[in-house]
Amino acid sequence: MTEERLSISDVLVAKKRISGLAMNTPLRKSHWLCDVSQAEVFMKLENLQVTGSFKYRGALNAMTWAKERGFTKVFTASAGNHGLGIAEAAITTEREARICLPTNVNPLKKQKLERYSVGLMQHGDDMDMTEAYAMRLAKEQKGLYISPYNNREVIAGQGTVGLEMYELIPKLSTVIVAVGGGGLISGIGLVAKLINPKVRIVGVVAAASPTMKTAIHSGRVVKVLQQDTIADGIAGNIDAETITFPLVQEVVDEWVAIEERDIHQAVFDFLENEGMLIEGAAACAIAAISAKYINFKPRERVGVVVCGGNIGRNNWREIVGEQLLSAGKST
Repeated sequence: MTEERLSISDVLVAKKRISGLAMNTPLRKSHWLCDVSQAEVFMKLENLQVTGSFKYRGALNAMTWAKERGFTKVFTASAGNHGLGIAEAAITTEREARICLPTNVNPLKKQKLERYSVGLMQHGDDMDMTEAYAMRLAKEQKGLYISPYNNREVIAGQGTVGLEMYELIPKLSTVIVAVGGGGLISGIGLVAKLINPKVRIVGVVAAASPTMKTAIHSGRVVKVLQQDTIADGIAGNIDAETITFPLVQEVVDEWVAIEERDIHQAVFDFLENEGMLIEGAAACAIAAISAKYINFKPRERVGVVVCGGNIGRNNWREIVGEQLLSAGKST
């Protein structure tokens, strides 16, 4: 039996489930990005979301679904943000959560996870190994595995970001989203294309980990050689059978791959211009505008998702150090 197609009704159910727990985050105009692009740029500030990223939305929706169906024990794999979402959602849904992390997990995200009463374990130095381990544990211990992206309820929860954006600005003509496993852009794209079929959805990947972009251009999910990137939240290979692949194929109109130097620069420039530290994945989407990877029509309305703010101290210190060094050389 073929699984029923994900629809707007799934997103509306998710909105009802997470209402009052997940934040309806600000959609703020960026005068800096407007000046750079000559467009009207509005930032969806999911870095201010509960747990510091959009991942709480999908995690809460999936955990609520699990509670409704009587699952008591939940397993997941995460590079950090999805795990934080599951850990927080475990409190309100009263579920038992076990979270598998890669051995090279972002120290800040691990530190935040250790504050929760969840089972934490580390396995594998990349996410596909970590995911395989978590899925095996869930099967052996008769629990429910909730993927960070390959899950209907997770995708529907992320789609609520798009609902909130279009409720405030119905005439958004371009939406820019960082892409790892594709859950966020699938959910947002589903909503955006229904409201405005002509909207341009731009998927942004790190050049060091262009997994979904490579999959779309190859016509199937393929293993991609991974290089180090500060955008750890969207790095790593993905499940060959992920349901996000056909959804992303359908909704994404354009792809850009951001070089590491531009991600670093965007972290610094965002702090300088918007007064907030953001993580590498969010900086990818910002850099697509600030480093002029994308062309815009004058004054067109653009939405960009600032997907998270969980950046480690060592990362932002390194970036600030680079900027100080660069400034010293230019004087």
